[in-house]
Amino acid sequence: MAGVLVLAVIASGVVWFFGVGVPLSLAVGGVVAAVGLTWTAIRDGPSLAWPVPPVRSAPGARRDLSETAWALRSRGGVPERALARVRAVARRRLRTLHRLDLDDPDDRAAIEAVLPPAVVAVLRSERRPELDLAAFGTVLTAVESLAPLTDRTTTERQP
Repeated sequence: MAGVLVLAVIASGVVWFFGVGVPLSLAVGGVVAAVGLTWTAIRDGPSLAWPVPPVRSAPGARRDLSETAWALRSRGGVPERALARVRAVARRRLRTLHRLDLDDPDDRAAIEAVLPPAVVAVLRSERRPELDLAAFGTVLTAVESLAPLTDRTTTERQP
């Protein structure tokens, strides 16, 4: 701060030396002091940038859906990355809604009672590079239609 004030006095003296009147040279010194003090306050103070909110990467977020949509436009079937996302959603839904494990061979019969066997075969296979968009749509529809047993209406429970 002292250095800024000394610089302001020197600026006032230089301007006065070159023929500017005393009031105007004091004004120049005041402007130099104001700019210098403001600069030191900003430089030494906290950052003035807006805080960046943390990026949430929740499954099924807009970015996730956008990437999946672009992946489905590719040729040669559905990519493995998109199928892996569907598997993850199916695992989570089967576990939370029906208490079934997609990877457990003992639960396969119970899973096939909830999902069509062809869908279960696609979800359980590790690699399926030749899955077309129609079959992928069937898998998505089946996984989306998974509902807890308590959500069924009374007409669905009766044979």
